[in-house]
Amino acid sequence: MNALIEAEEFNRLSLLKVAANAMCETIEIKKSFTIMASRLLNLWKYLDRDDITTEMKLHKDAIQAIYKQLQKKRKDADITDLSVAINAIVNDHLEVEPSMVAEPMVGRRFDISGINFDLLRQEFAKSNEKNLILKDLLELLQERLDKMLSANPSRINFYERYQKIIEDYNQEQDRVAIEKTFQELMDLTKSLSEEEKRYVREGFENDEQLTMYDILIKDDLTKNEIKKIKEVAVELLDKIKEQLATMDHPFEKRETKAAIIVTIRDTLWQMLPESYSDESIDTYKDAVYEYVQKNYGGVA
Repeated sequence: MNALIEAEEFNRLSLLKVAANAMCETIEIKKSFTIMASRLLNLWKYLDRDDITTEMKLHKDAIQAIYKQLQKKRKDADITDLSVAINAIVNDHLEVEPSMVAEPMVGRRFDISGINFDLLRQEFAKSNEKNLILKDLLELLQERLDKMLSANPSRINFYERYQKIIEDYNQEQDRVAIEKTFQELMDLTKSLSEEEKRYVREGFENDEQLTMYDILIKDDLTKNEIKKIKEVAVELLDKIKEQLATMDHPFEKRETKAAIIVTIRDTLWQMLPESYSDESIDTYKDAVYEYVQKNYGGVA
């Protein structure tokens, strides 16, 4: 704390990261510091200025700086390309060498799929900011998973995988566990990056079509049936979006809600392969309607 207080401006940021990293050593330490710092800052404004010494002010400012460092949210979560977002985190904390990626970097940006993860893990092992790196990665992946799961509920397996990593990490936070957690988070990152581009591999124009396909797909389909489901997903989504464009607050009115349900039901009845039973069509109809109601709200 004293080193941070007495530091010159050019040394202050590095010492601030050291302090913030120490406050992230375990979940409990971070939680306790955050609670106590928040209380201190709330009570500070009630102090009489005559009672505040220079030393008290310096200590308060140092605590506040650490607190803000821990509370700071990265803007990277809003970046469309997960690779670029992860790149920003890694570059903040690690010295990434060109040999760690498949091709030379341009502007220190790289593609997650081209990372040499073994070398990256070795660089992480040498870092003095492991806790901060994990904090940033966890927050980024939490936000990205929330968005991906909201857009496509079938991605719940990625969220469960993330939760298992957190659970294991919380149980044992020694050096080995931290490095293992980093490796697992980077593996998950790579999987998420591939998932975000899956619609291209499946032959769709966008992630919306892929989501509709994921809602309708089932096990044990033939290649021809899978091809048909892809056609159904695209046509059904187009019909729904075209219909929604003509409606005003469609999910607030009984008549418009009924019209959307009829469109979904009739399209599924007419287009789904014969291997889909009559009973199952009602289930798929409800799942499609729930997705549309949640994600479009009248604006397609």
